[in-house]
Parts: sequence; C-alpha cells; structure tokens
Amino acid sequence: MRCPGCGSTIQAAVFPAVRGPRTGELPEALGTDSEASCYFHPASRAAIPCEGCGRFLCRLCDLEVNGRHLCPSCFQKGVATRQLETVETRRVMYDSVALSFATFPMLLLSPIVIGAPAALYTVVRRWKAPSSVVPRTRVRFYIAALLALGQLALIGFVIWGLSRVRLRP
Repeated sequence: MRCPGCGSTIQAAVFPAVRGPRTGELPEALGTDSEASCYFHPASRAAIPCEGCGRFLCRLCDLEVNGRHLCPSCFQKGVATRQLETVETRRVMYDSVALSFATFPMLLLSPIVIGAPAALYTVVRRWKAPSSVVPRTRVRFYIAALLALGQLALIGFVIWGLSRVRLRP
C-alpha cells in the first residue's frame, strides 16, 4: 500500500488473531434468580468454578492454563508468584547482552580480559535461547563473537610482543 501523504510504500503486519475465527464464547445471561452468577459479572450465568479460589466464572472470565480453569485474579497471582511456569512474562535479549560484553570493555581497555570471554560464553551458551518477541536475526551474536575473538587475538599479540622484548641490564 502507498502512503497518501508522501507516496512511500507501507507494509503493515496485522496481529494474526484479527483475521482468524473467534473461539471465545460470550457469557450467557441469567435465566432465573436461582442460577449461579459470575463473581465478576453478576448478570452473567456461571459456567465453571475457578480451580484456584472457587469463585464461579462466566465463559468470558474463564482462563484455561495447562488444563486448569482460573479466574483473572488467580491467573495474575500465579504469574506474580511464578506458579504458572508456562506463562512467559519477559525475555532477555541475549544477543544484545553479548554485544555489550564485547563493546563496553573496548572503551576502557583493561576489562577486555573479562568482557571478551564473557561475550563468547554468552554467544555459545545462549545461541538457541528464545530471542525477542520482535523477529531478530543473529547478526548481533556474530558481531559480538567477532569482536570478542578480535580482542582475545589482540591480547595474545600483546603478550607475544612483550615476550619478544629483551630487557637490558
């Protein structure tokens, strides 16, 4: 698509759930006063109890996680206390960590001895770790590894050069 203002090409990625069919169900209204209602929506019929606290939930409030039905409060508490292992709330971008290990010590020169091996360790150890939610390539890993190897080669060259220097008595 072209921008109407400047004429440049625009490409937009739409969230996939927008195009797909809706699978969630709307809550049903209460038929009589004797029916159980949702804890969060008193005008909606309860469909299932929460397995965490026992509150009755309508179809809208029911959150199924690993086969368990939870209310929004229990879900939030489970995420906060890390009781729900499958729910991922953050990710570390290890490619950026490796790149910073390789670049920051170059500014000070003396921490290269620590930074270069730390960068190489991060590259090797976290190569297959999940990256950012935003698609990224492994270019930062490659740059970090090359910088770290270059720094280690520089250290080796300096040590070799110092070993060749003869001290005069």
